[in-house]
Amino acid sequence: MKKFVLAAIALIMCLNLCSCERLLRKAKAYVTGIEDEAPPADFLESRENDVFSYDVYKDHIELTGYLGESTELIIPSEIDGKPVTVIGSLFLFEKAKVTSVEIPSSVTALAESAFYYADALTSVVIPDTVRSIGVRAFSWCNALESVSIGSGIDEIPDYCFNHCVSLAEFKIPENVGKVGVRAFSYCSKLVDVIVTAGVGSVGERAFANCAALQYVEFRNAEVQLADNVFEGSDGVTLISPFVSSAKDYCAEHGMRWSQSRFIEAIIPGSLAESSSNEESEQ
Repeated sequence: MKKFVLAAIALIMCLNLCSCERLLRKAKAYVTGIEDEAPPADFLESRENDVFSYDVYKDHIELTGYLGESTELIIPSEIDGKPVTVIGSLFLFEKAKVTSVEIPSSVTALAESAFYYADALTSVVIPDTVRSIGVRAFSWCNALESVSIGSGIDEIPDYCFNHCVSLAEFKIPENVGKVGVRAFSYCSKLVDVIVTAGVGSVGERAFANCAALQYVEFRNAEVQLADNVFEGSDGVTLISPFVSSAKDYCAEHGMRWSQSRFIEAIIPGSLAESSSNEESEQ
């Protein structure tokens, strides 16, 4: 009889744990917009210690949550003898105490919404080993002031820094080829952005509703810009070479353009540009 009771209790506990895991996956799916999926074939089990919750795979660890109290988070390069390679979805969701994160060189991926709503996070350095950053990875990090992106990243994904209202300046690394949809939208303190020569396209509303935005410099003369990249960012001037798609974009959309921050901006095709050209010819 005792054995039967113990077995029943064990079964109930297992069912409860499974239910909790399913509920957690569904909650993450609701926030991230990613459908709930069964774990991959190489998934072994979920565990936690005093500091992290994490998923164990055959050859690596994925961090799924932070359980510690330190405001300066140092992520270990390995747990249980396996390398930590992925920082998972909602890893720091609503962890209001964490102000900085040190990411080790073992990490190769930041999942979608990895640092979503990490409300106190002020700075982060992404090492060169990280090859992918997921959608909304830093969205709504309201205190984020400083971001350093390593050489392994080739795209700033959709909504990546959406609503990072403390971010004032940003230089997109040379290795990045694409800036996604609403990547920097609602960054209300963003003043100056350098879009390096490697960037070939900028998605819809990438810099929308950036109230303080003054300059976006495009170093690729042939960069492709979506129709409403700067929607609601009325004070911006685009900086680019004289013959460039960015200048043409300004002419089409009635926006200010200049070759330099130190030269007065004009709207290409306007009377101001005609006067400027005439003066330069005299």
